[in-house]
Amino acid sequence: MTAFARINTRQDAEQGATWHVEFDGEPLFHDGEAIEMDFLGLESDAGRRAAAAMVRKMDKKSKGKRKSATMSVQDMIDAAEDSELARAEFYSKLCTGWRGVTYIEDADLDNPDAQPALMEFSRENALKLFSTRVWIMEGVDGFLGDKGNFTREIVNS
Repeated sequence: MTAFARINTRQDAEQGATWHVEFDGEPLFHDGEAIEMDFLGLESDAGRRAAAAMVRKMDKKSKGKRKSATMSVQDMIDAAEDSELARAEFYSKLCTGWRGVTYIEDADLDNPDAQPALMEFSRENALKLFSTRVWIMEGVDGFLGDKGNFTREIVNS
């Protein structure tokens, strides 16, 4: 049983959690090992700072004109791309490491002879991965949005 007064979601978010990467509900593996990514929680200091930076960036980009009724289709497409990139930057700031992540450059995705290479973790590589493989962010959304992934077990005392 959880002790109400001892729940500290910010502290738990700082400890982070590991997501076993999935696609379409199926866990993914590389050479028989789980493909995993480590994240700080949304309520962590890094999470709150990254969220604030994302809001500032989106506000600056929109220049106060994000009213879809007055936007052209191209403006809406550009706004969606800006939003996607801001989200990728946000997640790259919360990601603290990974294991088993492989990558093929976009130009080689349709080349059956192209071999994926292990991608070393860095903030730059995290941004590259999240911004070019948008499907990953859908899974990250669900993982980060579930506080249970970041909540330590507290026994009623």
